[in-house]
Amino acid sequence: MRPMNLVKIMNYAWDNRYSSGDRELQDNVRNLISHAYAKYDSIFRDYCARKGEVYDDRVFYAFQRIFMFVTNSDGSLLQSEYDSYVKYCNWAGIAPLSVDECKALYARTGVETVAGDIRTLSALRDRIDDSMYEAMVVGFCTLSLLGDRAFDENEYYIIRCFFKEGYDYCPSTWEQFKKEW
Repeated sequence: MRPMNLVKIMNYAWDNRYSSGDRELQDNVRNLISHAYAKYDSIFRDYCARKGEVYDDRVFYAFQRIFMFVTNSDGSLLQSEYDSYVKYCNWAGIAPLSVDECKALYARTGVETVAGDIRTLSALRDRIDDSMYEAMVVGFCTLSLLGDRAFDENEYYIIRCFFKEGYDYCPSTWEQFKKEW
């Protein structure tokens, strides 16, 4: 595994945010996330086949919950964030939720559920290419900047879950992150 640095990743996402239009950024988010998604999907399909379990698109739904938390944690689901989610769903071949359904999913999903989704992805980090994992994190960081062009405390606490303590570099608090970023 190659260590990641949240400050550097957010600087990269920020630079892309201000040098690209919304549609290009939405495509970038989909592309950055899609490679890791495809690999995780393959891992879980293989696992279910070996265990004799029915695969229920659990990887898609984990990513969808992460999308909802990144896009709704600041109190609003903006059009460019929603459009990015729709592009991801269309690419994955699963019908997107409506705006109201997205808000309802966010409202009924606990933080622990999303943290568990991210812990599962992080636990399998060594099973995917370093560049895919980092690109996925960059994709979620870029998603956090769509619409309002801001990265807030709640988004920080979601994104930091992708970082391995003691291995990756991620400031330990929001205040520390703001000082460094």
